[in-house]
Amino acid sequence: MISLANTISINKTKIKKTLIALNLLIILESEDDAFLLSELIQESYLEDISIYHKSTIKEGTDLLFNIDIDIILIDLTLPDSYGIFNYSALFRTFSDLPFIVLTGIDDEYVGINAVKNGAQDFLVKGNFDGMLISRSIQYAIERKKAEVELRGSENRYKALFHNSIDAIYMTNRKGEFIDMNPAGLQLFEIDENELRSYNANNLYIIESERKVLLEHVDKHNSVKDFEIKLRKQKSGEEIDCILSTIKIFDESQNDTLYQGIIRDVTPKKNAERALNQSLSALDKANESLMGLNNHLEELVDERTYELNREKEIVEIQNLEIKKSIQYAKRIQSSILPSVNYIKQAIPDSFVQYQPKDIVSGDFYWYTKIGNKVVIAAVDCTGHGVPGAFMSIIGYTALNYIVNDKRILEPSVILKELDKQVKISINQQGANTENSYDGMELGICVIDYEQAKLEFSGANRPMYLQNESGLQKIITSKSSIGGDAKLGGVKEFSTFRTKFSKGDSFYLLSDGYVDQFGGPRGKKFMSKNITRLIEEINDLPMREQGKLFEKNINEWRGQEDQVDDILVIGVRL
Repeated sequence: MISLANTISINKTKIKKTLIALNLLIILESEDDAFLLSELIQESYLEDISIYHKSTIKEGTDLLFNIDIDIILIDLTLPDSYGIFNYSALFRTFSDLPFIVLTGIDDEYVGINAVKNGAQDFLVKGNFDGMLISRSIQYAIERKKAEVELRGSENRYKALFHNSIDAIYMTNRKGEFIDMNPAGLQLFEIDENELRSYNANNLYIIESERKVLLEHVDKHNSVKDFEIKLRKQKSGEEIDCILSTIKIFDESQNDTLYQGIIRDVTPKKNAERALNQSLSALDKANESLMGLNNHLEELVDERTYELNREKEIVEIQNLEIKKSIQYAKRIQSSILPSVNYIKQAIPDSFVQYQPKDIVSGDFYWYTKIGNKVVIAAVDCTGHGVPGAFMSIIGYTALNYIVNDKRILEPSVILKELDKQVKISINQQGANTENSYDGMELGICVIDYEQAKLEFSGANRPMYLQNESGLQKIITSKSSIGGDAKLGGVKEFSTFRTKFSKGDSFYLLSDGYVDQFGGPRGKKFMSKNITRLIEEINDLPMREQGKLFEKNINEWRGQEDQVDDILVIGVRL
């Protein structure tokens, strides 16, 4: 006999449908019914399974606080229940665990209502077999996993939206505001509770300019770095802004929406007028917000009629996730600097940008201030969605440090960036949850007037080719952000050298050297980077960029790409 008052350990030796071993809790008043249910579950598993039985919600709750359970089957007619509210509270308390509710034949509506309030599935007692319950268990676990991942992605995106120093907004075709982040509400002096009463046309000093803007967006699907004067709503103050926006079609509302980023550049414009100088437009688009959860597992292909409704819910959720990530990719792509823009200041150069996924944690950053050009290759923690969120922080901080604060000393830029990143992701005091999150990068400042090259790296090198040959320049082993290995003590220094026409340098993330491949399936390694540069250095940078890409693809062969790849080459 199997006693459900204690743990049931069942080892199957016959070949049956294989599911992963797990801990399962049955909350059912009748021990006989619980025994029959465990027998059905037992017949569907090859691996070890531990089954626990409790008769009331309180007993089940006490067990969940003391034992790691993978899934719960719970009856909706327990003696200590007081309607759906008890179950909803239980679902919220253990929000990371999947629940399957058991209903009577006449209570199918109650089961559907329980799913709406947090359960993952429901089964009608007396109307299922071992195959159906095993499918329901697997489906509930996979659906809960998708819900947890979606909740995490939504929280990260909300943090990005609320913490951005730039105004982020969304309107419909009529100009009615749908949403605006705190930075935008503060910039335009709008009370959050009154946002819906404002229209985008209220911001424009010349209303016809919005019409021109929309015509351009309708034709090209986006607009980037659109310079315009806008008006604060309470004080009436006119401010200089740079606006980037994209067009999105919302199928659920059957409407065209516009989402964009607005940066207040009034201080910069005032300085330009005071000095009567014309500075090149600052390229604010260096960051890659991209992200795609590599693979959402395919849901169960064959479902019974009773499970079809829940399967459709999951498919809708998956579609919303994909749409959100594709939308995030379009936003990030709209702010990346074009290679042609970089080549206006550095004609003989290349950028090899090869994300592992649809979006990347690597990004390249560029700006030009007076006679100085600043360029960086940045490698953030992780790749895909996590790396993309970290890259937003790096992009925003570099813009603030270099473009706004006018810091042009490479080592000082890295020290300030380290401080800004720690503040942004709360790496302060005793907080250790995200102590390893951060980034590595190499940054160069080219002074064409004095023919001087300055470099500083945060655990990334610069390869310099000049009359002395090829040198690998390393200035610091510290990274930006959390670095528990060094106990928080970091030193960044600046390498300086005079350059001659024809000298060249290279910056890269670790994705190139860490790529597995070749005849033995090993990493590419730094020594092969040195050999490659020496072989192709005499070629124009455009040709070198093609050879860098061809070389790593041939090395990789049939191997998966292990990380984002970024290489920048510049001939001075």
